[in-house]
Amino acid sequence: DELNSAIAIDPKRVESYLSLARFYMMTRDTATAEATFQRAISVNAASALVHDEFGKFLVQTDRKDAAEAEFQKAVEVEPTNREARFVLASFYLVNKRLDKAEESYKVLAELNHDKPEGRAVLADFYSAIGRLDEAIAIYKEVVAKAPDYTQGRYRLGEIILMRGDIAGAKKEVDTVLKNDAHDRQALILRARIEMQSGESSDLKVAIEDLREVLKQEPNSRAGLFFMAEANFRLGQIDQARAFAGDLDRNYPDYLPAKLMQVQITLASGDAKAALQLSSQLQDRLAKATPDHNTSPQMLAELRAKNLMAHGSAALRLRDTKTARADFDAAHTAAPGSADACNNLALVALNENKPDEAISFYNSALAIDGANFNALRGLINIYAAQKHTDQGHARIDQAINSQPGNASLHFLKGEIYGYQMNAQGAESEFRRALEIDGNYLPAYSALGALFVNTNQQERAIAEYQKITERRPDNATAFTLIGMLEFSRQNIDAAIDNYRKALAQDGNATFAANNLAWLYAVYGKGNLDEAVRLAQSAVQTSPEVPSFVDTLGWIYYKKGLYAAAVEQLKKAVSVDEAGARRSNTMPTPTYHFHLGVALAAKG
Repeated sequence: DELNSAIAIDPKRVESYLSLARFYMMTRDTATAEATFQRAISVNAASALVHDEFGKFLVQTDRKDAAEAEFQKAVEVEPTNREARFVLASFYLVNKRLDKAEESYKVLAELNHDKPEGRAVLADFYSAIGRLDEAIAIYKEVVAKAPDYTQGRYRLGEIILMRGDIAGAKKEVDTVLKNDAHDRQALILRARIEMQSGESSDLKVAIEDLREVLKQEPNSRAGLFFMAEANFRLGQIDQARAFAGDLDRNYPDYLPAKLMQVQITLASGDAKAALQLSSQLQDRLAKATPDHNTSPQMLAELRAKNLMAHGSAALRLRDTKTARADFDAAHTAAPGSADACNNLALVALNENKPDEAISFYNSALAIDGANFNALRGLINIYAAQKHTDQGHARIDQAINSQPGNASLHFLKGEIYGYQMNAQGAESEFRRALEIDGNYLPAYSALGALFVNTNQQERAIAEYQKITERRPDNATAFTLIGMLEFSRQNIDAAIDNYRKALAQDGNATFAANNLAWLYAVYGKGNLDEAVRLAQSAVQTSPEVPSFVDTLGWIYYKKGLYAAAVEQLKKAVSVDEAGARRSNTMPTPTYHFHLGVALAAKG
């Protein structure tokens, strides 16, 4: 009624008709919406805005030819309207009509050829279609002519980063930060550069840069987004969820934030909720159109990533039909990505189709000849089929093409491990470390190898090499603690468990084991032991040994009723697990429960 009243007040105001048409679209009354758009055109056929909005409606109703005609009409009636030119160019880009898109972006760039922003729009187009060298060349010209155009330096740094040139991207960032050490966009880009390695130390440095950004601008969209992503990559799911929540509250229509929430929910283990969120995002993406804040490239990337997330959630729920359809669609949307092929292989394995899985892994390797996940997937299948010779042949092929790739020698070492060839495995893990002394999986593999061959001292030495290179690696300290305990070096075990918890307060195995040592060996405060054991149980209530530890500590403190309650839970959880795995329950838990019951009386 209000919209119709607005039209009645000023029948010549096309914006009122457009608002009314959008209302009808929201209520799914497409026939009335279309009629309202036609009324707007009859009121002012010389308005580019009217033709563009009608064209977007036609896109959403899957009438691309008619939409193109409207977008062309918009630039015809207002040839110098930048927004109309942008919409037409984006339409061609989205529909992969790249020649037409390039022509349109060149016209758009010429509208403001004397301003740096004019040429930048053409560079962004080249960036969107992967012609990075041309994009970089234009931006270099732009910043050379307009050295104070910092937005150009940001984009130049971003595109150089897309090309994988970390040093080049850092150079552009440093140029900006040299003039202003607190420049928010430069700090964000530096954080993105730091995040590239995936190393926890670099992620923590990135978080510090992003913390400075959010200190200056608490609601910075990019700051919140990359802070959520950095914490997510660091495995700090609760922190990631908190920043993603802030992002969504402040920017409810920001689609990358919706995808981030899907990924966080999936990582936290709630596949059902992730599937629901992903379905909602699919609906929004289906209706989304490019604008100045959402490029065609971003929309395409979001659609592909959301399909992957939706498929992953479906696969966890054992819905292989949906998962296969999603991964197929993702592969069609991004044929140059090996991830979709790897995920299709996982679907095939879940359907007990190993030969099909091998085919998908080989498709991934046709895209990326040294793809780690594809090679590891093949190795696992060949090992299960007792065809390790084929695994060696495939890895050797990859090594011949990339002899300096440490991960390939690591994988070859794993094949030797399947063959129970400890000497061959150690040789390949050592070769990986000769190539890259910081390749931590090789140290972990050597440590595990020495544990399995009862060489605790050598295993400890390998894990210590990890802590030397990554002093924040709580897992390595925990493993050293476990090995020291196996050698009855109780004080050394306690020291390493404490170091693990200093790096990661959520290191549950370290917390549980330290609590146990405090209680059984009298090396620490029992109240602290209770706190540690409670934290482990709260995090992993399904682990019977953790529940047993808490119950036994209560017994040691003389809290017999609480001890019995926890020890009964430990026995119950353990027996349920034994039934599922067709094994015998752990007698120690029954013994502890019996002792506590006797003490309780």
